[in-house]
Amino acid sequence: MKKLYAFLIMSICCLDVCGQGQFKNHFKFGFKLGLGINTITGSAVKAFPRAGLMIGGLWFQIKMSKNWTMQTELIYSYKGNGTYNPNHPKNGDYLLQLSYYEVPILFQYNKKKAYFEFGVGLATLSGAGEVIIGGVLPYNPDYYTFSKVDYTLNIGTGYVFNEKWRTGLRLINSLIPVRKQLPKASMPGYNIGLVFSVSRQLNLKASRNKQSEDGQ
Repeated sequence: MKKLYAFLIMSICCLDVCGQGQFKNHFKFGFKLGLGINTITGSAVKAFPRAGLMIGGLWFQIKMSKNWTMQTELIYSYKGNGTYNPNHPKNGDYLLQLSYYEVPILFQYNKKKAYFEFGVGLATLSGAGEVIIGGVLPYNPDYYTFSKVDYTLNIGTGYVFNEKWRTGLRLINSLIPVRKQLPKASMPGYNIGLVFSVSRQLNLKASRNKQSEDGQ
């Protein structure tokens, strides 16, 4: 899987070089923020999906043809499940917090103002925390650890408002378990998330031109 991912990244670089002579504005980049809901399957305790700020980072896009683009992202994401009010915790409340550095590679089909995307992602675990308020976990968390790597399937759609702003809705699902099956659980742990994002394109060339005009 890692070799395949390395091959996809190399393919992006090749497309970038080959596309320079074919597309005047073949390369775009910007930043994005996303709100959504996430859960992990196979919980052995009562758990609820987590909602809130899920992703933030940069995106880079290469034009492949009239209707197709390839996009990769460097994002920091939050996942997990279990919700409670930290100001008024209740006995037995459960909370699982995971954070990842994530790099998805997406193929996007563009039709007028809309686009549809699909691809795979590679996420590296940055941090993990799991607690039950006023109690102990019914399993040994040191034995049932989380995988350091999460391979994901990404499917989504979105709308382009103008050259600067766009929105997107993306379903993210682990391809392999991120945690072995817990006692009394029906299946291993898979990350599942639905994210609504807002993206802003950056144009450094325009910024430099404006600074040059202001200087004159």
